[in-house]
Amino acid sequence: MVTTRMGHIGLRVPDLDAAVAFQRDVIGMVEVERTAGAAYLTCNDRHHELILIQDPVRRGYDHIGLEVADPAALDQAARTVPAAGGTVLGAVYDGEPGIDRALLVRSPEGHVFKLFCGMQRGIELEPGDRPLKFEHVSVKVRRPRRFERFLRDGLGFRFSDRIFPIASWWHCDADHHGMAVVLSPTVELSHYAYAWPDLNALGRVADRLKARRGAKPIWGPSRHGPGNNHFLYHHDHDGAMVEHCSELEQMPPAGDYQARSWPLLPDPINQWGGSPPLRFVLTGFPALEPAAGRPSWAMGRDDGAAA
Repeated sequence: MVTTRMGHIGLRVPDLDAAVAFQRDVIGMVEVERTAGAAYLTCNDRHHELILIQDPVRRGYDHIGLEVADPAALDQAARTVPAAGGTVLGAVYDGEPGIDRALLVRSPEGHVFKLFCGMQRGIELEPGDRPLKFEHVSVKVRRPRRFERFLRDGLGFRFSDRIFPIASWWHCDADHHGMAVVLSPTVELSHYAYAWPDLNALGRVADRLKARRGAKPIWGPSRHGPGNNHFLYHHDHDGAMVEHCSELEQMPPAGDYQARSWPLLPDPINQWGGSPPLRFVLTGFPALEPAAGRPSWAMGRDDGAAA
C-alpha cells in the first residue's frame, strides 16, 4: 500500500468556535463545513486540510489523514498494516464529509491514521493570505525503529533523512517529508505543519500572531538542514504546535535531494542559529484513542455549514 499524499490533521478541542477563529485569523484557513460537532477547514480547492472536533472532555489529536489512490488501496492496507505491526480499527466506512471512504489504523506506538480516498475538489475561496496546503506532521515515539517499519511496510513511506538517534524524516510524495519521527519518552504529536510559498509569508504569520493574539513564535524564522526549508513555530489556540514551512526540498524524480544521515549537532537542525529552545522540545499534544470504525462526529450531516 502506498500513501499518495498527506491529507490532514484531526484535532480535538474544547471550544470549537475559538479554535476555528484562531485558524482563520492567524493562519488564514477557511471553514468549509460544520457537522456533528466537527469543523472542516481548507486553504485550497480541497474540501479539507484540517478537521477540528468539539470535545469538552479530551484535548489532543485524533488522527493523521493520509490519502491513498482508490478503494482497492484501503483493502490492501487492511492486510499490510497488521503485517507491519499496526492494528486495523474496524472496517472501511463511508459517509464522512468531503471524502469517499476511509479506514482507521493504529501504529505500534499508538498514533492513529485515517487512510482515505476520493477527496472532494473544486472548493472556491476568496483571495487571501493562506497556506498552500497541510504539509507534514512530526510525531514523538518511544521506539523509532518499530514505528519506521510501520511507516515503510504498512503505509508505503520512503526514507529521506536521519539525525541518529533522535529523529528521522520520511516522504510519501515529492515533498522531502510528510512524516518526521522523534525519539521521546512520550507518545505525542510534536507539531503539524503548513506549506507556504516563501519566507515573507512566514513573517506575515508572525505579524498576525502578534497583532491579533498578542503572542510570539516559539522558534524561528530560520532554516532546517534536513529538508532545507524555512521554518517558524508557534502554538495554536489549544496548545498544539504549528510549523510554517517554505522552500521544502523535493525528492527524486521531481527534485534532486539526496537522502542522508546528519551529525548530532545544532547546525543541521538550525542552519541560521543554535539549538531549539526548551519550549519547543517540551511541547507535545496528546495522542487520543478513537472509537473503531466511523468516528461519531462523522456519522451525519446537519445544516451547520460555515457562513
